[in-house]
Amino acid sequence: MSTLTNGNGTIFDFFLATTSTTDTCADISICRTRYTIVWSSLVTIIACVWTAVHRNVPEPKRDSELRFWRIVGGVLEAAKIVMVTVLVPEWVLAWAVRQRLNALVVKRMLGRARNDSQKWRVTHRMAELTARHGFAVVMGGFQYYKDGEPQHPLSLEDVDRLVRSGELVPPTDEEIRNWSQSDVLSKTLAVVQTLWFVVQAIARRIEGLPITQLEIMTLAYTTITVAMYVAWWDKPQNVGGPVRVAVKKLPRPDGVWNAVWYMRIFFVIAGWQDLFVDLRKERRVPTFYGGGISYDNTFRADVVALCAAMVFGAVHCAAWHYAFPSHAEKLIWRVSSAAIVALPAVMLVPVLVLLWWYSKISYSVHRVVFPVMFCICAPLYIAARLFLLALSFSTLRSLPPEAYRAVQWTLQIPHFA
Repeated sequence: MSTLTNGNGTIFDFFLATTSTTDTCADISICRTRYTIVWSSLVTIIACVWTAVHRNVPEPKRDSELRFWRIVGGVLEAAKIVMVTVLVPEWVLAWAVRQRLNALVVKRMLGRARNDSQKWRVTHRMAELTARHGFAVVMGGFQYYKDGEPQHPLSLEDVDRLVRSGELVPPTDEEIRNWSQSDVLSKTLAVVQTLWFVVQAIARRIEGLPITQLEIMTLAYTTITVAMYVAWWDKPQNVGGPVRVAVKKLPRPDGVWNAVWYMRIFFVIAGWQDLFVDLRKERRVPTFYGGGISYDNTFRADVVALCAAMVFGAVHCAAWHYAFPSHAEKLIWRVSSAAIVALPAVMLVPVLVLLWWYSKISYSVHRVVFPVMFCICAPLYIAARLFLLALSFSTLRSLPPEAYRAVQWTLQIPHFA
């Protein structure tokens, strides 16, 4: 049994099993256990990720496809995105920002195409175009069908050409809103859980109670998933399938850019994987498709993601002076948290250079210097992230007694873990 006291006498007594696999408290109203710490953190992270990520449109169902395999494919696709988001949320944020910037470009493109079309002015209603229309295109919301069978998603050029000719009438903003199959209840539960977690962490800080390293990592996830949600604000969520566009003759594939293996690695790390995608050869837009390559938008998305990565690392630095089971673990945490602040700052330099002076830098510099810098910094960053992830759980084996004390009034706030 352990006792916490202040200058006026005993506050409370509680039992703390520091050597067993379970933690028990004599009074659950003033104590929490190791299990509840882990559970509330994991539930908050998964809730944030699940509600923040807005997937692209899935492959349309084919007549010969069994419903079971379609469900399995959807589950595996969702699991892949969640796993990538948990491991590299900064990279997923770059994808979200890139899609938003490209969606705004598509919105303006569709507006010009519509205004330039005589058929639009004569026969079609001039409905307002919004960012949702841009997202509808870049997320693979339109699919060519031939003889009743799905062929491939429409590219930006396909949509532009069909809108100009008057053959494609974009849906209204309200119709695109109705594409979304997001569950209001699940979003509400996720918001409530996240707000409770943040409030109780702030309350613990105010009362001078320690916050575990796992909870610090969870707070870092909440900051970056909020940024994702803002970037995808106008993107429909959990869309069931694309809009059918009948076609008699399919356009020819354009071909994709070829590059040596190390350049491919660099471009994927930098978020340029769309360079290797030809939608006319795809059954659906790829999982992390951002809407095509726009150099300025890709660089801007990288700038936002790298800045977010520095904020993500800075939150981990809040545990700089926390208690650790050993000096080695404290040193590894400090080095790793400093690294995930410093390494994005180092990678930010070439991105800003490319954003401002892309046309003035020789191709040899693009080909060698920047890929080498990214391919060195990125593995180091990933290693630091893995160290922090491991330490977040390993440090739970030896927590100070005050870490198990609950802020009683926060328990009255509705939450789910």
